[in-house]
Amino acid sequence: MALYEYLCPNCDERFEKRMPMSDVLQLVPCPSCGKKAQKIIGNFAVVGVAQEATGDGPAPWEDDGADDGDDASGDEVSGVDDPTPHGHSHGPGGHSH
Repeated sequence: MALYEYLCPNCDERFEKRMPMSDVLQLVPCPSCGKKAQKIIGNFAVVGVAQEATGDGPAPWEDDGADDGDDASGDEVSGVDDPTPHGHSHGPGGHSH
């Protein structure tokens, strides 16, 4: 369920309505005058506290860059050079970048 903000252009009533995201396109009547309200972009809030877990490691940008010997880049498989050394494969349609 998501919380959406609405504003009635008829009476300037501002209100919130909680509904499934799949219902976001349905018309919402104003609780004051019954006219069709318009969805507005509201503020975003996060409630809670973020805490470091015991098993959290360094963030990717805090990595010291040391090579641990485990080359997981996929550039070489069974002694055959990978034709896409930039880290990903291409499906039908070939190379697009």
